[in-house]
Amino acid sequence: MKHQNKWVPALMIAFCGWLASCKKDVPNIFNMFDVTLELHSDLPNAAAEYNELNAGDSVVIDFTINSPTKDMYQVAVLKTGANTPYIKIPITDEGKRRTYSDKITLKAEKAGETTYRVWAVDKQGVYLGDGYKQITVNVISDYRHLPNRQVYFPDTVGKSLNCYLSLKDATTYSYSTGAASSADIDLGIYRTWSIVNGEVKYRWFIYSLSASPVPFGAYDVSGWTKRATLFASPGGNANEYRDKLATGLAIETEAKKKTINLKSAEVKSGQYLFFKTPDGKYGALMINAITDDYMERPFMNVSVKIQP
Repeated sequence: MKHQNKWVPALMIAFCGWLASCKKDVPNIFNMFDVTLELHSDLPNAAAEYNELNAGDSVVIDFTINSPTKDMYQVAVLKTGANTPYIKIPITDEGKRRTYSDKITLKAEKAGETTYRVWAVDKQGVYLGDGYKQITVNVISDYRHLPNRQVYFPDTVGKSLNCYLSLKDATTYSYSTGAASSADIDLGIYRTWSIVNGEVKYRWFIYSLSASPVPFGAYDVSGWTKRATLFASPGGNANEYRDKLATGLAIETEAKKKTINLKSAEVKSGQYLFFKTPDGKYGALMINAITDDYMERPFMNVSVKIQP
């Protein structure tokens, strides 16, 4: 055993030396690409590596990309979450194969952070590098999103179910609690029913307390403050509500395309409608679902997007 052990230090030294020599040949992702990306700041809205914008603003990626050892044939711009670049710029000028400059304008359309990468590829489409830089655009939210509020259809006996909604903060009120806060209440809900072919059919409505007469007459609200919020006819779907109405500016722009003059409207699950409050705020009310809770009490699940 002693005779064999004397070889162990020598073997370990030789093994470590072999590892060290191997490491020299292993590519390092942090230095294997020699392409550089320069972001210019001459323009007043030139992009830096981090940019904070308001909805509707724009920023310009004013860049120069350099490839000292290989010719570039295309510049690509990739957005966070995408599998393929959404912009591809071919480099057709032979004199710009090693140094290429351009400007790309980005519009602030959706609240939140989006990251972009600008890279070059060679003639075969092989990635050459992006200068190890990312351009992040953070669009500051200019609206409030208040999701998944439950507004119950009114009960005429206990009068304790929250059947009124304030759109500014999505607080719900019952007939018992609403009187003291009626100046904040934008809408109430109710339903009607009929029998068709022996089956009960329901219709669901929202209404402003400023409607005359008030569509739901089972509660006496004659002494309440009547907040004159107006509605458009419902339509659209959940995907439009999520993607199309992504900023306060977008909400207002789309709302102004509609006629907003209703004090009551029939609604259906899966649709949304625009509204305008008495203080001039535009918003959208999404009807996520109309169903019953575990006590079989019917309610409407809604989400609200509103300008601050």
